[in-house]
Amino acid sequence: MKKIVLIVVVAVALLLVFVGYNNNVGSDPVVGSDPVTLGLQVTNKGDQAFNCNQTFAVDKKDVTTTVAVGETVNLQSNTHDPSGTVFTCYITPPTSVDQPDPGNGNFAMTYGYWSNSAHVTCDNDCNKGYPTESVHYTGNNWKYTADFAKAQSEPFNSVVITTGPKDWADE
Repeated sequence: MKKIVLIVVVAVALLLVFVGYNNNVGSDPVVGSDPVTLGLQVTNKGDQAFNCNQTFAVDKKDVTTTVAVGETVNLQSNTHDPSGTVFTCYITPPTSVDQPDPGNGNFAMTYGYWSNSAHVTCDNDCNKGYPTESVHYTGNNWKYTADFAKAQSEPFNSVVITTGPKDWADE
């Protein structure tokens, strides 16, 4: 009788272990993500695609996104680090300009996070985005414009990037 009880107890224990093991096979623990803290919607109104890099995106580092002609992309980050993230777009010159100078442009927005909210720490003007009407060098023969929906200081914003030939005289 003792042998039968022992066999039943061992069988039940093995069954419980097997059922518990099968319930956990292939299941990863659920890990939550922090909410998005800032975002920039970028629209490409130029005639060539360009790339935008985010030092910190949503749960990922060093993310590059291609913005096709006529396309709008959402660059977002959920960083809670005071040093934040940098969004840099490498603007391509218009195809209508022969031998473009510079070979590509630079649009950048820098963000930080403190006091439970995101902040723009350096906007495109502060970052000296170029070539623009306000930041360009002798010999530049094209420009881009960045038309923001809100003040550049807003951490959730949208911008339309348009390229074209320069319209200023060299100094």
